[in-house]
Amino acid sequence: MTTANSSSTPNILALFRHGAVPSVQFSSKAAVVALADEDDVEGTVRIDDIPTVHQVQLTTDTAAQVKRTIIFNEVVAYEMQQPRLSAGAGGRQVYQVCGRTIRNRSWFAVDRFAGGVHVAATHMAQNISGHGGDELARYGGVGFWAPRVRLLYDRAMAAYAEAARDDDADDDEAFVVAQVSVRPFALSLSVCAFPFSGAQTCQVRVCRGLRPESFLRDLHLSADPLGLTRLITPPISDVVLLHPTTQRLSEGLLSNFFATRFLPPPPSPTRNADADGRAPMAVARTKFYNYHLVCAPLDVIHRGPMLDAVWSLCKRDGIQVSFAGADLNDAIAGRWSGAFIVSSTCQLLPIDTMHLTDRRNTKIELGTCPLVTHLQTEILHKFANEPPV
Repeated sequence: MTTANSSSTPNILALFRHGAVPSVQFSSKAAVVALADEDDVEGTVRIDDIPTVHQVQLTTDTAAQVKRTIIFNEVVAYEMQQPRLSAGAGGRQVYQVCGRTIRNRSWFAVDRFAGGVHVAATHMAQNISGHGGDELARYGGVGFWAPRVRLLYDRAMAAYAEAARDDDADDDEAFVVAQVSVRPFALSLSVCAFPFSGAQTCQVRVCRGLRPESFLRDLHLSADPLGLTRLITPPISDVVLLHPTTQRLSEGLLSNFFATRFLPPPPSPTRNADADGRAPMAVARTKFYNYHLVCAPLDVIHRGPMLDAVWSLCKRDGIQVSFAGADLNDAIAGRWSGAFIVSSTCQLLPIDTMHLTDRRNTKIELGTCPLVTHLQTEILHKFANEPPV
């Protein structure tokens, strides 16, 4: 193993698009592991010092901006436009794949992440196949990328964990970025703290639009005329779709979306126990009786195992569910008690901030909701012993 120290800012910062981020405590170190070539089976490790959110606003690096995105199996790969080497010359084609851990860095969907790297590499190899070369044959199989990505991830996480202990930030989540190119071959993986939200929450962007009929989460996004996928750039974890006429939210491009509302019980006279000593009916209701879970009708959203797990918990715990779709106007008026997304890559993440795509760049901040916290805890417990997929 080779370890080196570097004071340069890593490429992790190239994707950050928003300057306003919460003030949270996290490690100021980034662990970076890079392969020297495709025959390298060990990689070189270095620890970089990176600016914290207290020191600098994180903005897009003008030397490498997002051109297009690919969605594959709930993972997003970003094509980065590299600077031109000379007048009339194009830059090297590079993709970055981003992900995050949950459960205090103990859970990461590394196989799906490796699939995103494979798809990006295959796409680049196909683009240059007409100019000669054997990159498509060499790099077109997931079997080439999966073991290398896992190697880099394991080594980077081990190095980062040691660096985070030195920073007294042992319990933060990790932001994982792989950078891949096929001509010339290059593969590196960086790990730093996830600085955008609290350890167990996320941010989303809300955009008008309908899910394309051709969209399937296990295939490329073949039709995205509005360019919505380009908005899934850190700190945004997903784009939640808003129906253009009903003003109701349906689902995310990568996840299912839910809102919660607290409906206080109507005033009623106090009732004592009856002659048999039985408590009134209201006492027998669960503590979440006055919370309503709101989602879009089931026939217009994608159903997966996480969605079914949420339904099972609602049925078990007597939680009322409305399938009318969450009304954005209720969120703006402060009538939501919380919101969250669910997917196979992030399980269940409460939403702390919703960024609206309007002229005012409205931002809705959501507090902690007991129902969302309860569902998150139960989902984490239910899938605690299941490996990431």
